[in-house]
Amino acid sequence: MNPVNKVQTAFLIRVSDLDKCRSFYRDVVGLGSPVMDSGCWIEFRSAGVTVLLEKCEWGEKVPPASGRIALMLTVDSLEEFSKRMVQAGYAEGEDSADRFGYCVKCCRDPEGNLFYITERKTKGV
Repeated sequence: MNPVNKVQTAFLIRVSDLDKCRSFYRDVVGLGSPVMDSGCWIEFRSAGVTVLLEKCEWGEKVPPASGRIALMLTVDSLEEFSKRMVQAGYAEGEDSADRFGYCVKCCRDPEGNLFYITERKTKGV
C-alpha cells in the first residue's frame, strides 16, 4: 500500500519580506493573485503548481536557495520576461543553456532565491 495517496506539486519558499515577495511573484513573475494571503503565508496556484511563500520567524536567518531544488516556470517569451524584470528593478537573469528544446534563464527573486524561466524553442511541440 502506498502511504501517499495524493501528490501535490508545490514549492515552499521561506522569505523575510513577505510583502516584497508577494508583489514580485504576483506582478513580475506573473503568478496572478494569491488564492490565500495571510500575514505569514501566501499561496499562488498556476498551471497545476502551487507556490507557497512562508514568512520566516522573527530574527531567523535563512540563506537564499542555491538552486539545488528550484522553481522552474515556462513563459511565452524570455525577452518579454527579462524586460519585466528590468522594468521592476531586478536583474534580467543570466542565460543558462539550451536544454531539451528549451531556452533557460537563471533569475533571482528579491531575497536571492534562484529560479529558472524557460521558453520552448519550437512552438507548438
